[in-house]
Amino acid sequence: MSSILLFLLVTTGALISSLTGLGGGTLILAGMLLVFPPELAIPLHSFTQLTANSLRVGFFFKLINWRVVGAYAILMIPAAWIGAKLFHLIDPNWLKIIVGLFILFSLFPFSFTPKDEPKLRTFVGLGAFSGFLGVFVGAVGPMVMPFFNRLKIERQGMLSTKSAGQALLQLSKIFAFWGAANINFMALKEHVLILVLASLLGVAISIPISKKISDDKFNLIINLLLGIIAVKILYEGITVLT
Repeated sequence: MSSILLFLLVTTGALISSLTGLGGGTLILAGMLLVFPPELAIPLHSFTQLTANSLRVGFFFKLINWRVVGAYAILMIPAAWIGAKLFHLIDPNWLKIIVGLFILFSLFPFSFTPKDEPKLRTFVGLGAFSGFLGVFVGAVGPMVMPFFNRLKIERQGMLSTKSAGQALLQLSKIFAFWGAANINFMALKEHVLILVLASLLGVAISIPISKKISDDKFNLIINLLLGIIAVKILYEGITVLT
């Protein structure tokens, strides 16, 4: 039963992420923390995001701004590697608190005064930040989305450029978790298979309905759900520590 619920959760999260570019990855991670301890949920979460983002890249390859993606990826692997080296030094209950706070923080929209398109060097720093922080909080989409939103390209191109960057981020995290944090993904292959298949289904479903849904109502429901789950995760982490 838990495998079925996990499959449905990841499918829904991948669908949301593909439709709106925001919220789905955070929802998946929040749900996975109800099933797995954080030291497993965060590394496994990378496979869901890698799959969903890679599929979107395949569908909209020609719309991607590869200069932005390249800049975003330059410092990603070393930053993720450093984070993975420190991963096991943090108490799992603190990881729950960190992720819970991050989810709540992500519910508040970011606003930037500048209207100009970000410079490539901005994405270099953003990639390093994402690589390191992503190891501990799993989903950094809400924090990087405002930068990608300011790219002067049409919506599908912007979402696809972000997806390409996030796919490389998740690949960097998997590499770092495996090599630096010694996470044995082969021992978790059954979970990985469920996550990959559910992510593929979620993105595939989103393609034909992407223009038939209101983002505002959709995001309101997701934010309410994320808030409830984040509070539960925080409560669990704080209760054990105290």
